[in-house]
Amino acid sequence: MRTVILRHTLPDGSWHCDWLVEREGAGLVPTWRTGHTRPDDPEVRAFDAERIGDHRAMYLDHEGEVSGGRGRVERLASGEILESHWGDGSLVLSVRFDCLPGGRVVRFVGRCLEGESWRFLTMHG
Repeated sequence: MRTVILRHTLPDGSWHCDWLVEREGAGLVPTWRTGHTRPDDPEVRAFDAERIGDHRAMYLDHEGEVSGGRGRVERLASGEILESHWGDGSLVLSVRFDCLPGGRVVRFVGRCLEGESWRFLTMHG
């Protein structure tokens, strides 16, 4: 399973990060908008994210224009999901990002706060 962090630049020039987390057996990819926070940043210990509509798996590899004039995406990081535990309103992941030195693994513990609002704690190994 894979994960990617995309910088999504909108037609008005504003931007945010989208974090796609592939889930085994799911046709679509669960996605969170993380604002300007990169989940792979070693300085980040916690961040808030909004669960947005699941994306087609093609976005795990796509860079460039988004259909329907919705801007463009650029891949900032990609990684391999080593472990995942999906619960009702919770998610625990261990990810090895390609951009981190020495094959370091990042552990994420996420919990739905209310509606589509999530809080993730990060532990960098």
